[in-house]
Amino acid sequence: MTTPSLPDSGRLEQILRSVDHFKPMATRRSFMQKLMLAGGAAAVASAGLGKVADVFASGPVLDFVNAAVGAERIGIAFYGNALGSGSPYSATGDPATHTLLNSSHRGYFTAAFNQESSHLAALIANGGSFPFGHFRFPAGTFDSAGTMLAMGQSLESIFIGAYLGAVKAGAADRSDLGTFVAEVAAQICGIECEHRVLINDIAGVSTPNDRFYEGNVLSPPSGAVGDTGARSTVYATGGDAVNALVALGLSPSA
Repeated sequence: MTTPSLPDSGRLEQILRSVDHFKPMATRRSFMQKLMLAGGAAAVASAGLGKVADVFASGPVLDFVNAAVGAERIGIAFYGNALGSGSPYSATGDPATHTLLNSSHRGYFTAAFNQESSHLAALIANGGSFPFGHFRFPAGTFDSAGTMLAMGQSLESIFIGAYLGAVKAGAADRSDLGTFVAEVAAQICGIECEHRVLINDIAGVSTPNDRFYEGNVLSPPSGAVGDTGARSTVYATGGDAVNALVALGLSPSA
């Protein structure tokens, strides 16, 4: 399949160099210093994805930062595979071999690919890391539009829940680092919500914007128009979010 001006590995490096890093209360430099003081990211290349939760030992806030690096790599692989071009994080043989999206929807997915790439760049530039760089999806994921969209809906729901958990953990930390992570997570979470709605729209969900709130803090689902979707799980730890991804059948490798 032809590649419609997607960010290849060279383009991804440009994004990494040019991304406008978040600059809230804590500066990028102080954030990286705090990461190093806290022990940084745990990296055990020989562990299975299901064991990644066990190697996070840097505290709840940094756990979410590290887990988000893995989630963003998975997101980039998903959108690249769906477009048929693959990505730097895709497994050999995973990308779709035939068109799964019309031209308009390909535009949506191309934008999502670029957005996830920028998210990843910001997380890595601020000290986040994850022990795996390639992710194989369950067999058949990209054989049809239906299976691909179902995976996308599941992924985005987990991403949203992970970033909501990061906001909560950051706020509870009551530190400059926690405030910074909470703000970054909230900014990224808003974009992940857009992705879920667009995938719902492509999949024919009525209505695609199907919830009043992402979680149940303010009210449970009412069933009214605009509130028929299942509320997002707000993950308590980065490890919990990783375990939710494991349950989708993803296979990681270095």
